[in-house]
Amino acid sequence: MLRFSLLSLLVLFFLSAAAPIPQSPPPPCSQSFGAVPSLPLPGWLQTNVPVEALATRNAYEILASQLLRAGIVDGSQCPSYDLNADGSPNACGLQVANEEVLRWQNRYDGSIAASAMVQNIPAKVMKAVIAVESQFWPAASWEKGEIGLGQMTEYGADMVLAWRPAYYQEICQQGFDDQTCVKGYLNLDLPSQRMLRGLMLKSLDATCPNCKGGIDPEKGNQAVTVLGEALTASCQQSNRTFWMATGKRPAALLSYEDFWQLTLANYHIGAGCVYQALRHTGNPSSWIAIAINFPAGCQSGAEYIRRIEEQLIP
Repeated sequence: MLRFSLLSLLVLFFLSAAAPIPQSPPPPCSQSFGAVPSLPLPGWLQTNVPVEALATRNAYEILASQLLRAGIVDGSQCPSYDLNADGSPNACGLQVANEEVLRWQNRYDGSIAASAMVQNIPAKVMKAVIAVESQFWPAASWEKGEIGLGQMTEYGADMVLAWRPAYYQEICQQGFDDQTCVKGYLNLDLPSQRMLRGLMLKSLDATCPNCKGGIDPEKGNQAVTVLGEALTASCQQSNRTFWMATGKRPAALLSYEDFWQLTLANYHIGAGCVYQALRHTGNPSSWIAIAINFPAGCQSGAEYIRRIEEQLIP
């Protein structure tokens, strides 16, 4: 019995040693790219970034204006109550708001770093998108249909709910029962889809009548998490759009850097514009080749990437 037991243990040991170690699936954006990105990645595409490496000291006029308008910064000592006729802050307003502008542009760095690592999204890209979209002001503009730090729209919500099934379930459970949610977002009727988009956007609304300035800045942390979902969804949708337009995976023609520029353009202008640009380009070998082929009505895609790149410059 002892010899049999020892033999059994040896067999089990060798079988275990020979068995392949389970591999974790690649991150969604790498998977969407179609290949393991070449290492080392450039700094702006790193996902594991220390919080202190995200700190910025930029002048943001829109953020300064919002802080002054909300009364979070007192500009009453300034001429014309700190604002120009067009609503922009005057020189005095910019000066008195400067300290708070620096604080607000870095107040979500912890959430950005954490979400980037968990969701495998480039941290500096997340912060750059927020800078371009909202200048770190988390309020909702329901009139424009742009909500939260990432200025999520109904079209953006539709993309997230269609491509991120786990997040879809989280939102769906707030409005429907399990029997309805198991159908998947794309199989719901249009009124149900519209309701879920509304619930999603409402979750990002930082409006708070009882808070200082009418804003609950903590809601911005939720918007950071959802931005990570949205950028991941845009990676997945961009892969699908690229395949439909070229019959190839992005990695066959583009670098990982080019793919992320395409993903960000997709986030901004949508898959329809990206598809048209890809079709006009033929076999796109770079982001530049794609950018010059956006049709009329879609050309802000190239400008959007330029603005993102400006934010990524140290």
